[in-house]
Amino acid sequence: MIDHYLYCGILYIWLLYRDQFNQNERYYIKMKSYKLFLPIIALAAMLLACETTDPLVDDVTLSIFTGDFDTALQLTEDAITENPDNYIAHYYKGVVLAALAETFENPTERKPYYERSKASMDTAKELMQNQEETPSELQELNDTVVGYWADEYNTGVNIQTDDSLFNATPDPYRTSMAHFENAATINPDSAMTYQVMASTYFQMDEIENAIEVYETAMSLLDPPQIDDYEFLISLYLFENQYEPAIRYSEEALELYPDETSFVQFLADAYIQSGERDRAVELIEDLIAQEPNNPQYRRVLGTQIYQSVDRNTTEVTELYREMFDLGIELRGQSGAERAETEEEIAELQQEIDRLEAEIDEFTAISIEQMEKVVELEPESESANFILAIIYQNKAANLFERRNNVVDDSELVAELDQRARENLQQARIYYEAAAEINPDNTDNWQSLFQVYTQLGMEEEALEAMEKAGFED
Repeated sequence: MIDHYLYCGILYIWLLYRDQFNQNERYYIKMKSYKLFLPIIALAAMLLACETTDPLVDDVTLSIFTGDFDTALQLTEDAITENPDNYIAHYYKGVVLAALAETFENPTERKPYYERSKASMDTAKELMQNQEETPSELQELNDTVVGYWADEYNTGVNIQTDDSLFNATPDPYRTSMAHFENAATINPDSAMTYQVMASTYFQMDEIENAIEVYETAMSLLDPPQIDDYEFLISLYLFENQYEPAIRYSEEALELYPDETSFVQFLADAYIQSGERDRAVELIEDLIAQEPNNPQYRRVLGTQIYQSVDRNTTEVTELYREMFDLGIELRGQSGAERAETEEEIAELQQEIDRLEAEIDEFTAISIEQMEKVVELEPESESANFILAIIYQNKAANLFERRNNVVDDSELVAELDQRARENLQQARIYYEAAAEINPDNTDNWQSLFQVYTQLGMEEEALEAMEKAGFED
């Protein structure tokens, strides 16, 4: 018998790779593959190459060169004590502390020094900005901050993108995260840092942290790009946090009204939060505006089918409960037997309700996906998805057939309906295989269908094309 859950899984994966529509499985794959930003080349000029006539700068620079950080720090602090408004002294105190931070091999030990460096740099910057004429050192300060930020950022990225470095680093994600935290400490205004931190947190299975830092990234972006919204919405849906997912989907649609992925996200959030009718209304309004837009119909068909999948899983569990109760019933009598019979009747009533919903939702999904195929007859994915829906419908009918007791006519009717749906699945799988004969998924699916329909010769051919072992 066809494995229903296998084909539901195939449907979700196919949606991901072929049409980029998201189920929960998509969130895993999308976020795991969320690209790390490429290393940034430090923009700051080497401070030690600068010529200056300031004795303080010369002395501090020399002390840094020789590794005498205590002396360098003391020189800047003495200058600040003498004149608290000496922005050069505050600036170079920040330089000394940042340079000292980089002497620690363990990135977590660097953070306190970067915090102190940032405080000194901020003081220096404020003092510079308050001057009647902006000092030339202000640009130098900004470049210096970017330079130290880039050092930490690049190191964190390299750990994750260089395989040999990744394998040689103990707890590589945690280590790279420490470098990113250092980068964010010295330069908290870089959205890139928080974006890559969120990706890393996801790798570490710390979704709440990923959400928190990506929220920070979003606040720094003006405006956030499509990928930014997709990533954050995916995180919220992954955590079943539907209200923020809906809010960001609506915000993204305001900015990017032509991006149907946000319609998909919004509908998904509605459905998963129990507002199926609202999701359907949303997409039907869009279809009414653009009846020949296959993407909206695809969204509606696949989103509605989520309800089919959930209901089918629930029905299978209820059938198992009924089976177990049926076994218990054999050894019961009197009040105990009556109680079990009542439980079975309640289960059957719930099964009937769910199966009615399955039939209703499946019909909607088929109607919409058939329209997609009509609009895009050469779409391999549309044909494949429609075939899966028909195949799963057949699997559901076979399950009902197998659970019928003492009604041969109903068994025959369900069996016939199941096989009719298998024939429909065969038609659309064959269309997908004709469009892309090199895709083994098409032939694997056809092998399953041919086998169940008793088409032995076709099954052997499909098995060969699918690459199965004899």
